[in-house]
Amino acid sequence: MRTGMMALAVGLLVPLFMPALPPVGVVVLLPVVALMVLPFRSYPVAFLLFGFTWSCVGAQWALNDRLSPVLDGETRWIEGRVTGLPQTSDGVVRFELADARSRHEKLPTLLRLAWYAGPPVNSGERWRLAVKFKRPGGLLNPDAFDHEAWLLAQRVGATGTVK
Repeated sequence: MRTGMMALAVGLLVPLFMPALPPVGVVVLLPVVALMVLPFRSYPVAFLLFGFTWSCVGAQWALNDRLSPVLDGETRWIEGRVTGLPQTSDGVVRFELADARSRHEKLPTLLRLAWYAGPPVNSGERWRLAVKFKRPGGLLNPDAFDHEAWLLAQRVGATGTVK
């Protein structure tokens, strides 16, 4: 069983070293086909493929829940619920808005917003705000903090400024 656990861990880590994710259809069918072809004693390979599939599908879901390029730089009215603990510093309130809805567009599940000179915001409150959206991004400096990867790991699909 220890071999199976190690194979699962390796399968979960393999997509980190790939330049791009494989197509979802291929990833989902790979373990099914491998289980039909491989003999019964090769369960470590099955665990490796299961970990690889799990990791790739989770990464693809996170990438699919990003802001549409059409909405980048646009201002829209949205309504959502504040989650987490809002941070206030130097007149800026930063908070995460979950379950955001707009009348005309599909929005990511979680947004990270900044409100300059805004009122106090508490966790659990519902707000209707005019927000200027921005796709998650970061600096291209290889020695700097990777803000885009951090936002992806936190499942934040867009950032924005409250107008």
